[in-house]
Amino acid sequence: MIPETTRQEPQTPAQADPASETRHAPVSLEPALPLPRASPRLTSRQPASRPPLTNLLGAAITRQIRQEADRGLGVLFLPVAMGLGAGVFFMAVRDPSVAALVSGFLISALLAFAARTANPGLARAGGLVAAMFLGALAAAYETRHGPVLLDSDVTTRVTGVVEAREFDAEGRVRYLLRLSATSDPEIRRPPPRVRLVARAAHEPVPVGAMIAGRARLSSPSGPVLPGGYDFAFRAFVDGIGAHGFFFQAPEKLALRPPDGGMAENFKLGLRGVRERIASRVRSVLPGDAGGIAAALTVSDRRGISRPTVEALRATGLAHILAISGLHMALAAGLLYVGLRLIMAGFPSLVEGWPVKKLAAAGALVTASAYLLISGGSVATQRAWVMLSIMLIAVILDRPALTMRNVALAAIVIILLSPSAVVGPGFQMSFAATAALIAAYAALSRRKAQRDWTPAPASHMLIVPGWLIWLFKAAVGLAITSLVAGLATGLFSAHHFHRFAGNGLLANMLAMPLVTLVVMPAGLLAMLLMPFCLDQLPLQAMGAGLGGVIAVAHYIDGMGGDVLVGQIPFHATAVAGAGFIVLVFLRSRLRLAGFALLGLGALLALPPLAPNRPQILISEDGRLVGLYGATGLASNAKRPSAFVFGQWQTALGGPNHRTPAMRRPLVSDNQLPGETLTPLLQAAAQEPSRFHCAERGMCAAGHAGATIIAIDHPELIGPACDRADLVVVSIPVYMSRCRSGATLVTARSLRTTGALAIRMAQNRLPTAAQDRGSGTRPRFAIDSALQGVVRPWTIQRYYDWRRRSYDLRD
Repeated sequence: MIPETTRQEPQTPAQADPASETRHAPVSLEPALPLPRASPRLTSRQPASRPPLTNLLGAAITRQIRQEADRGLGVLFLPVAMGLGAGVFFMAVRDPSVAALVSGFLISALLAFAARTANPGLARAGGLVAAMFLGALAAAYETRHGPVLLDSDVTTRVTGVVEAREFDAEGRVRYLLRLSATSDPEIRRPPPRVRLVARAAHEPVPVGAMIAGRARLSSPSGPVLPGGYDFAFRAFVDGIGAHGFFFQAPEKLALRPPDGGMAENFKLGLRGVRERIASRVRSVLPGDAGGIAAALTVSDRRGISRPTVEALRATGLAHILAISGLHMALAAGLLYVGLRLIMAGFPSLVEGWPVKKLAAAGALVTASAYLLISGGSVATQRAWVMLSIMLIAVILDRPALTMRNVALAAIVIILLSPSAVVGPGFQMSFAATAALIAAYAALSRRKAQRDWTPAPASHMLIVPGWLIWLFKAAVGLAITSLVAGLATGLFSAHHFHRFAGNGLLANMLAMPLVTLVVMPAGLLAMLLMPFCLDQLPLQAMGAGLGGVIAVAHYIDGMGGDVLVGQIPFHATAVAGAGFIVLVFLRSRLRLAGFALLGLGALLALPPLAPNRPQILISEDGRLVGLYGATGLASNAKRPSAFVFGQWQTALGGPNHRTPAMRRPLVSDNQLPGETLTPLLQAAAQEPSRFHCAERGMCAAGHAGATIIAIDHPELIGPACDRADLVVVSIPVYMSRCRSGATLVTARSLRTTGALAIRMAQNRLPTAAQDRGSGTRPRFAIDSALQGVVRPWTIQRYYDWRRRSYDLRD
């Protein structure tokens, strides 16, 4: 055994002390043996305790947040905050106070400025709150300059200037008029612009000429059901106060139109150019191919037949009809690449000039010209802003395709047109762009992180290079279509209540034609059209579009158009927040996006989703629907396709159950209420179906309730005594039934809008002499516009007899 005083650990020369050479130390002659490790069980010292799991999780989350903050994530959330502020402004039931919005913006902005150094987190929060108020202020400014909407339907003689005209597939002309006068009767609150269809054959009146004729004007309609798309809001944003039709062919007046100023004259001249381009395209390419070509060039989609439009929608190809980022990028990108190739053929030019920047400037000019001739819709403006930022980034030697550029484009659009935030075009366009940038950035990072060595040259000789290029192009197209389809599917399902199940296949088959044939030929045709050399490029464009139409009809025949029904707003909001987290973040915090997406899906499914309504009433009371296991019954054999089609889509596509027509009993001494007796008896024998003597006299039994829909004022009293719900499609001053039945009239619907009614679990007691059972069903009624008094709904409260607004509840 070696004594403890003489045992030493072996040392390396580097570790030995130099002074030890002169110091005497006992040396052992035996080799040094390693000491045995002490057993944990035999030591009295306990290991250090681990921190709690919550502390570890909090520290990990803190590290991830710091990592995201270092990337400048706050810039990406600025447009999100601005869009949220604008959206909340437009969804408010009353106009928010502008003074309160200004005060909130100034306070939050000053707070962010004051805390920029002492508390960066507080500064970021204050900046986001200021961005919300800024978005709301932009929305307030836009609504202050909106048009007057027609308050009630009227037949009058209109006189105005033709600002635009469109031709549909049947040859009818739709005019956009700037009203100059109305007569017989004169409208006291005339809208500035109206859109009228001329069905009679006539010589189309050119743009800029004066036109007159007797027409039926209708006020813009609201949502066809609660939570649906508000068409009146869209008309308000577009500056169109009424729509309708001419009774006869309108006449062209030999009058000089009033001078609208330089801006209006420029718009009229530009619209004339657009119309001549559309006419030229349709003259070379008749049919649906010409209609789609006109849509791609000047945004004129009226010439496409309804079956083709439905096939494009069902297969997820309807996005090619809107001039958006895809078309703008293809047009400008093709010219950008073409200019660089042409200039590359001149070495002196390449050596002396920045060819890349010159090509980007040329592409920017092309994109601007495309914006002008296309009509400058909101979707086109959005695409132009985004593309311009990217091309300017190229000119300034900055990265073009970055998430910050997308955020900057969104900020510009929200400031210029905040109403676009609540529309499907803005949401789907930016969702697709952000998702594609995030997806390809993730793929690039993954490729950079893994070790990759090129394959030997012998292997490359086996597969031709063109085949490898074709395979990569197919994979890239598949990834692009899949990512864009998934990103836009959420918003498509919410706004249109449908999802294209075969959209990926349809896009993979059709988009190569659009990218390689349609858009290059269309761009060449536009460049050669002033020289009358556009015939061959247009024919090539038509051949490509013919292939796209064939793909759409073929894929549509396979099925796959999934109707998901109406999705609750809160479910879409939660899923949208998850999408933003998933796209914007790079750290592991992005996994929270999947959790939010899953929660949004759960909120859209039973039992968390609200039950679908059993009864639907249109905003004029003329159409009533009963939804149940047997389908969707209505009180009209041929209901309005505009309203009923949206009901079917929102309810998941139930079949239409037409009413059963009954011959009314007619006698000299018959009381008014006796006319309803046979209808009520038939309704009791065959429930969930309307039984009608005529369009304005129907009865049905559904979900334990008796419903009567009439347009005869003398039947209101008997109907109230014998039904639970009475729908009167004429304006009457009677507001309720004395029997306790629920009364809905055209007058009450004017302020509430369309109604969706669900049956509550409990029932209401009632007098035994009125109802044999002594109880009455309880209705849970949701209205589309109840209490909403905004610039696009204020016309519903206008009384033209008193020339004032009746805002009493």
